[in-house]
Parts: sequence; C-alpha cells; structure tokens
Amino acid sequence: MDILLLLYLILIVAPIGSIVHELGHALGARILSANHVILSIGTGKKLFHYSCKYLDVAIHPIYFIGGHSYSERGNPYKNHELIWISICGPISNGLFSLLFFYVYNLFPNSYIQLLILFNLWLALVNMIPFQFNGKQSDGYTVFKRILKK
Repeated sequence: MDILLLLYLILIVAPIGSIVHELGHALGARILSANHVILSIGTGKKLFHYSCKYLDVAIHPIYFIGGHSYSERGNPYKNHELIWISICGPISNGLFSLLFFYVYNLFPNSYIQLLILFNLWLALVNMIPFQFNGKQSDGYTVFKRILKK
C-alpha cells in the first residue's frame, strides 16, 4: 500500500465509514420515533457543532477515530427496537459498500475499492459480539438484547 492510499484510508475512508455507520443508527432511531438523536464523530475538543429539531451533530479534531450515536424518546425502547437500532449501523455500511461496488464497476480504481472493503469490514466486524475497554460492538448489543427476551 502506498502512502497516499494509507493517508486516504486514515483521513477519508475511516471517517466516511464512521459517519455512514452512525447515520445508520440515527436513521434506525428516527424510524422508531426518537425525539432526539446525537451524533458525534471523532474525539477531542468539539470543533464543529450543528443542531436542528431532531438532531445534534458534533465533529471533533481527531475525526478519524470512530464515532458514536445516542438517541432518546419519551417511551423507553423495547428490546426488539434496540436490536433494530443496533443493526442499522452495520446494514448502512453494507449498503454503502454495495452502492460503491456498482460505482467501482464503472470506474475501477484502488480508492473506490478501499472504500468498499473498509465499509464491508465495518459491517462485518461490528456484528461480531465483543466488548473492549467498556465499549461494546453492535453484535454484542444485539446478543445481550436477545438474551434479555
């Protein structure tokens, strides 16, 4: 991998993957009537903040280090709703990969291929149940919620 491709992965592909993933969770929450969704990309002091009726978005300077989303509504979510919200992140990465697979067929190049593979990797890895440093994967959330039924 050449240095440009590596920088592209770290500075562009990874943040795009995180944004797609967290927007998937946000969309899932809105479908389930969330009153408010908070999206945060990166870490560090808040660099940019946007707020509208249902959504707050915060971008942090170290924007290529993942993200998270949080949603709330008047009535607590049921287990099956939390499962839906959890799988919407990986599903959005999978659909994004599929979309860019078609783009890649029209304009094949390493940059589009890396975008596809990284988003596919995010979709698959996030469905594996694991917990690390107090954070849990979407698969872990799904697994935990299924056991609660």
